[in-house]
Amino acid sequence: MDLYTKLAKKPSIFKKLTDLTNLEFLIIIKKLKPLWNKKYEKKKKVLGRPQGLMNIENYLVCLLLYYRTYTTQLFIGFFFRIDDSTVSRGISKLEPLLSKVCHIKKCRTLSEKELETLIVDATEQEINRPKKGQKKYYSGKKKRYTIKTELQITGKGRIVNISKSVPGSMHDFKLRKQTDHIPISSRVLADSGYQGLQHIHKKAKIPIKKPKNKELDDLSKRYNKILSKKRVYVEHKICELKRFNILGQKYRNNKKKYGIKMNIISGFVNMKNGF
Repeated sequence: MDLYTKLAKKPSIFKKLTDLTNLEFLIIIKKLKPLWNKKYEKKKKVLGRPQGLMNIENYLVCLLLYYRTYTTQLFIGFFFRIDDSTVSRGISKLEPLLSKVCHIKKCRTLSEKELETLIVDATEQEINRPKKGQKKYYSGKKKRYTIKTELQITGKGRIVNISKSVPGSMHDFKLRKQTDHIPISSRVLADSGYQGLQHIHKKAKIPIKKPKNKELDDLSKRYNKILSKKRVYVEHKICELKRFNILGQKYRNNKKKYGIKMNIISGFVNMKNGF
């Protein structure tokens, strides 16, 4: 009996290990299997003993366990009775296909009502010290080497856009200017890191900054509090993303593949929330 079959019989354990329910897992498998069969299964010419992870279900369980726990691939391979190189190859084979079925759709596919309010925020993740270009990856805010990514979500909590990852020293507002354009008709809610956004987007709402050597008046404090309550949904989404430890712990993998992992996990989060 393979590992997926064992885990499927224990839904609560399956959910804790993968952060997906059995039903959500099967929905992904249904979309993924045609792509997998077309690319890999039909190319097999030699019949005999199954190698590697045997079937697409085990490949996906392996990837989810790695994303969720972010332990070593050697440790993951122990449970599947394979070596760590097989785990690495399996994840590399599955990620490009998975990004086609679990991905973030661009804003042009959304209705005007969905785009009425957009909340933007940037999140940073620690990385290993780079061998080259250390200065640009050093974040003065986090006091460590990081990469930064901007998220856009709707007022209902749907992730609609993810920027390319950039070095952690880049300012949030500069990242915003380099990321996909936000529709003019959308009201944008952002934090104080986006000071100046109101000058390039008329409907941008950012906290009122405290004047030097002065205090904010009651009206300004009330405005900031209301804005904070509306913006908190993007913090919740970032928290949901970081439940997958590959985005929550220090990132050890190749930085070039960070974007595809962020995209896949964002697709998982949207699916879990009914989008």
